[in-house]
Amino acid sequence: MPSLYVISCRMFEDELVHIFEEEDKDARVILIENENIEGIEKKFSEVGIKYEKTSVEDLPLKLGPKEDFIVVLNILEFALDANPSLLKDKVYTSIEETGKYFNGILVFYGLCGNVLGSLEKDFSYMDIPVRILKDACGNIVDDCICASFDNRDAYVNAVMGETRGEGTYFLTPMQAANWREMLVLAKLAPDPDDTEMMKMVFDYSGYKNVGKVDTGLSYEKDFGSIVDEFASLFDFEKRLFSGSTKISDECYHSIKKYIVENVTAESSVEGEACKN
Repeated sequence: MPSLYVISCRMFEDELVHIFEEEDKDARVILIENENIEGIEKKFSEVGIKYEKTSVEDLPLKLGPKEDFIVVLNILEFALDANPSLLKDKVYTSIEETGKYFNGILVFYGLCGNVLGSLEKDFSYMDIPVRILKDACGNIVDDCICASFDNRDAYVNAVMGETRGEGTYFLTPMQAANWREMLVLAKLAPDPDDTEMMKMVFDYSGYKNVGKVDTGLSYEKDFGSIVDEFASLFDFEKRLFSGSTKISDECYHSIKKYIVENVTAESSVEGEACKN
């Protein structure tokens, strides 16, 4: 019964839906019930992904002796992004309290203010792999925007860009769908509708552009029109960037491959021991 525990920010909804719609259609998907799963449930239903739900307390009952590859998703709230120490505490507690039930753990976060940079080292004592999102060169991604590029270098180049001295505010589909909430959490304004205050903060901070990061995913149907509206509201120039799901896809497949190979090997050894 190989199993993977995924702890993820809501911002990675689209990447997770993509994995189970296109990359791993046969996985048995289980959602931890909480107030953060409404969005991903809606998208799962729209594309026909079958899933189950459970409470943390009932989780062991769901992980019975079955042959399927099981993925349990624990989706965490946006608000944690604005409080790095609270984010670290939440992620670490989730691993400590629930990780023992699984063959591997993948954390869909980046450095996030550098509070998760030592996560893999901190949990190296566990008998299972505990990993965070990294590019193919082994660089931990900075954040969800960085994870939307092929690698960290591509992200850094996008940030530096050709318009040196002019800041670019990046929007992925999920960032665009939730930009007002995210700007309030970032303390750019206390009111999500106070665009004048947000514009003043953007001007003071040197932002002149909005970067549309096209990851190739279309679960958020109004992505283009929202970016257009954002550019109009703040008098920003639009810049287009080619993003991808490469980092999230490769991290998922890498840890799944490790889990399946090792659980199969352990089962074979146990089987031989029983024969003897």
